[in-house]
Amino acid sequence: MGRYPLKTTIGEYMSANKAYLSPSTLASTGSILRSIDRAYAELRAKNAGLKAEPANWGEPEITALLFGIRKMGLSHNSQVHYIVILKGLLRFAGNGIMERMKARHPTMFPRMETERKPSLTEDQLAKVFSSVEKVGGWTGECIRFLAWTYAYTGLRLSELARAERSDLNTTNWTLRVSHPKGERTYGKQRLVPTPEPLRPVIVKYLRAREALLAKKGVLETTPLVFTERNPGRPVSVPMVERWKCQLEQMSGVQFTVHGLRRTYGQTLLDRGVPLETVSVMLGHSSTTTTERHYCRKDANSAMLEVNRAFERSMTSPSVNPPLIDRKNQLPGYA
Repeated sequence: MGRYPLKTTIGEYMSANKAYLSPSTLASTGSILRSIDRAYAELRAKNAGLKAEPANWGEPEITALLFGIRKMGLSHNSQVHYIVILKGLLRFAGNGIMERMKARHPTMFPRMETERKPSLTEDQLAKVFSSVEKVGGWTGECIRFLAWTYAYTGLRLSELARAERSDLNTTNWTLRVSHPKGERTYGKQRLVPTPEPLRPVIVKYLRAREALLAKKGVLETTPLVFTERNPGRPVSVPMVERWKCQLEQMSGVQFTVHGLRRTYGQTLLDRGVPLETVSVMLGHSSTTTTERHYCRKDANSAMLEVNRAFERSMTSPSVNPPLIDRKNQLPGYA
């Protein structure tokens, strides 16, 4: 299969699935497989006994890769996602080793965590925003822009990572989601506002972006966010995940990009925005998904609202003893 069998297999796999996957899924899958390719190259450099041909991989190769994926600094669910994609690649290559290993050693393979982490509090969000100021250079500009924009627009991870420069309008302060989830099937493009707190961050980022492109001698490029090394390609989802993990370590706040999306929805709900409006902003087809998974009031907020409701609508009961206890004051009582 040539000098680089894993890279060749990945190329064949991507070509075979091009007609069936949406552009966003295809881009995300390709980015993950390239990360796996780089990780495996490093593993083989340290252990020449690992086989190069994916069709011939056995337990030593898979075990090494599982530990390699764990060391990438990804969230738990991202690790599971990487392993699922790797399993699909090997199945395409005619190798069922991962299924056999999972049957024999189920504890080696992490399971997806279905319970979503809660929204961030204002203090937690402030710590995250404060921490990003410590990151310098172009990477710092990207992380700052992404963190603020995820928190103030509620976009999904890939929706912002794959956004184009033309999607961002600083005249009417909107951001078009041109690559929504389910792009080729049920997904629909939508506009989201970029509210006042986010606007100075956007202006600062666009100025830094323009300066970087001028330094590289590039007039303009399609992606809104990109790495300094490759301005012509959108920043990858795994790179955004790595930047997020960097922010977690610096701020001491454990969160996910999806948690910022939940924070956006919860903030709107807490400030009196109707559920239907929140659902539209999040790109949901119905309010059921919004209510079930994103915007539920916590117990403390619910109790506070109940107490306030009774304070507004009822007067305190009399502290005098009941009439039946007032002897000799009413006719008919001896």
